[in-house]
Amino acid sequence: MPPERSIEVSLSRELGLFDITMLGIAAMIGAGIFALTGIAAGIAGPALLVAFFLNGVVATLTSLAYAELGSAMPEAGGAYPWVKEAMGGFFGFLSGWCCWTAQCIACSLYAVTFGAFLSEITKGFPIPQTLIAKVYSVAIVTLLAYINYRGVKESGRVGGFVTVAKLVILIIFIIFGLYATFKRPDWIKAFTTPSFFPHGFAGVLAAMGLTYIAFEGYDIIVQSGEEVKEPEKNIPKAVVLALWISVSIYILVAFAAIGAVKTNIPSWMYLGKLKEFGLIKVADQIMPFGGFLIILGGLISTISAMNATIYSSSRVAFAMGRDSYLPSFLAKIHDKNRTPHLATLFSYSIIATMAVLPIEVVATAADIMFLILFILVNIVLIILRYRRPDIRRPFRVPAMPWPPIAAVILQLVIGYFLVTEIQHGDIVLGGTAFWMLFGYFIYATYSKREIGKRMEEEVRTIYEERPVEEKFKVLVPVANPIMANKLAKFAEAIAKARGGEVILLNVVTVPEQTPLSAGTKYVKAAKEFLKQVMENLDVPSGGVIKIGHRNAEAILNAVDEIKPDLLIMGWRGRTFRKDFVLGSTIDPVLVRAKCDVAVVRFEVGEIQEWSNDCKVLIPTAGGPHAVLAAELARDFAEKGVVTLMYVGRSEEDRALAEKVFRETRQPLKGIKVLEKFMVSTNPVNAIAREAANHDLVMLGASNKPFLKNFLLGLFPEKVVKRTSKTVVMTRRWVSFTEVIKKKKK
Repeated sequence: MPPERSIEVSLSRELGLFDITMLGIAAMIGAGIFALTGIAAGIAGPALLVAFFLNGVVATLTSLAYAELGSAMPEAGGAYPWVKEAMGGFFGFLSGWCCWTAQCIACSLYAVTFGAFLSEITKGFPIPQTLIAKVYSVAIVTLLAYINYRGVKESGRVGGFVTVAKLVILIIFIIFGLYATFKRPDWIKAFTTPSFFPHGFAGVLAAMGLTYIAFEGYDIIVQSGEEVKEPEKNIPKAVVLALWISVSIYILVAFAAIGAVKTNIPSWMYLGKLKEFGLIKVADQIMPFGGFLIILGGLISTISAMNATIYSSSRVAFAMGRDSYLPSFLAKIHDKNRTPHLATLFSYSIIATMAVLPIEVVATAADIMFLILFILVNIVLIILRYRRPDIRRPFRVPAMPWPPIAAVILQLVIGYFLVTEIQHGDIVLGGTAFWMLFGYFIYATYSKREIGKRMEEEVRTIYEERPVEEKFKVLVPVANPIMANKLAKFAEAIAKARGGEVILLNVVTVPEQTPLSAGTKYVKAAKEFLKQVMENLDVPSGGVIKIGHRNAEAILNAVDEIKPDLLIMGWRGRTFRKDFVLGSTIDPVLVRAKCDVAVVRFEVGEIQEWSNDCKVLIPTAGGPHAVLAAELARDFAEKGVVTLMYVGRSEEDRALAEKVFRETRQPLKGIKVLEKFMVSTNPVNAIAREAANHDLVMLGASNKPFLKNFLLGLFPEKVVKRTSKTVVMTRRWVSFTEVIKKKKK
């Protein structure tokens, strides 16, 4: 019988560090610097320099979150799959909805700017300039959508060329502008008339809100994760490079524009009146063919930014279609070009429609969408660090959780001043609220139903026999007989101590291309298997059989239906693939299962009859996962002893160890508890040596220093290799509301 093979739809990895850095720069240095600089100068005055710098700081905080999440989970769709995994349900849909909408509106902004700039060249035509600008906008969007339809390689080449070209033009403008500024003996007056902050700091914050869209290119880098070579290395590097190259250019361009212009009114006011044409007029004053070069640079910049955002928006739509949040036809890939052609067409239709609106309205709407999305991403970073500390993170945000908390607060402040200080801000806010309600309507009437249908298609319950009474429920997925009996006996000890029940789950998997009905022929054998395991249990027990295409999805489906208090899974103690920490089935279950989870590597040998007089070792660094380990340890050591162990780097860690011990021993009242503090540079060896004196080792997932290797996915394997004892890793399910409450304390 040939081995079963699954079919996975994915995109080819063709983009390197230079490609995605240029992709990010292309998105950031676009309409923002050419069209919004003049408008923002009129709002903030000379303090626009401060606004650009602070926007860079705020964007850096969020870009760090993108870098960590993107290097750990490089997928098409960027923020959307992260929010979906961490918060699920409507929040997952909302992140994708906002991300897709924001990219589409941003592309419309670039198209409007392109049309306005090109109409400056052809304004002598008998056709009204406003009308011909709209024609140009739609025409360029159509062309670039076709290029993206043809494939990543073509779009990447176009993006790289135009990005280099516009950078050259901007550098020329900066050089001439700085020369013209410092040549004037009174140049400093341009920045102090009537003051550096003519509209106060509120003007700075409003300008930050208006131009914040100009700093969003780093998310586009991450959204291309499935097509990036060595994403764990290249994504963080590209994010930082693209952002601060763009911030530096923005500040220099703003300084040159304000300082170099000659006018009878304050230069910042002059730029504000000219709006998107401000840089063109300044360039005409300070360098030969200056206006033409800026128009050319604006056209090139908006082309590259449109190319990047069409690319990005189509990938978000592709990911949402793949997950049934939007119609599934959006997830189709063109047979020849290997691109999500229907998702590209879908995004194009929205972009072309939005391109008819005024530039300030389009910019404000895009900013609001991006702010909502970035706030969600920072919240997700906190949740995943707290709920799933064991996931591999090639890049880690330092000083957690303060950077994402600061980013959320600052972005809320920026959003407030954006809608209260910018013209038509209240109208845009109302339109955004309506769009969000429309998104919720789609989710409630379509997405939720389709996801349910998809789950029914992918996982089907074909046998279920459960105890009638509602007690503490332990769900145990089982497969091979030896491991099944060991897991069942382990679960029995916990259920007996808590007056609970054990539910065994067996998953019959079939290949992706095979209908689920093909698995029904295995039902009889699966029933017999479960009954044999249940016969050896001395607690109320039952069995469930599911047919599915993937083990993880079937287990998660069972968790949603049964709602167990604890899920126990077996682990062989080794991982062969670098892209998984504990295994292709265990990893997604650990992230998404809405219940407490224990992963067990059993001692080699016969099936053990667990008693309540065991000696249990808990290497602990505190936190909810360690507390769960202590709760489970109580079930095995009611008449035995529990040893809490902390491995520090020096004696200075002893005070921290005492604090950790107090937290971990809370569930162990009435149990004999020993506390052991050790100093060692090798926690694995220290724990392994101590484990030899115990019957059971329980590791609560933790983000504390002494378990650093564990966070990299190496710690469990190393401990297992150095001890023959049964090792249990525990993960406490922490809801979103609990995470927020914890961080407030």
